[in-house]
Amino acid sequence: MGRAGLFGVLAATLLLAVPMPAGALAQPHFHQCEHPVRTGVGVYDLHDITPRSACPPALALFAWESSSPARAHALYGCIRPKPEAAGRPFLRLHRFDGYALSLKGPDREFTMTKGRHSFRVGGTDFPLNCT
Repeated sequence: MGRAGLFGVLAATLLLAVPMPAGALAQPHFHQCEHPVRTGVGVYDLHDITPRSACPPALALFAWESSSPARAHALYGCIRPKPEAAGRPFLRLHRFDGYALSLKGPDREFTMTKGRHSFRVGGTDFPLNCT
């Protein structure tokens, strides 16, 4: 093995030895929907859809929900073990702008799905806030 080959093996060994945080490779990339950021709305965990296509319905949902407290109430509710405690969200609205709305996974992540296309929506206190 030549010098270059030995160097390559050493470099690969060092890369494998570098500790990585748990789940570092599994973290989905968060795409901010606005530049500059105004609302904090973003999309992540995109399946068969681009951020350019996922952001408009996410921003439309934000605009609709934040336009009045009644609309936020129409979108979701919170189950609270005690009135002052943080709660667990549940959806009242299951469709918006042609997208099916759901809460997926153990963390109940807000997901929008249309056919094969799906993505998760997040932001500061959006779309759900049961704190």
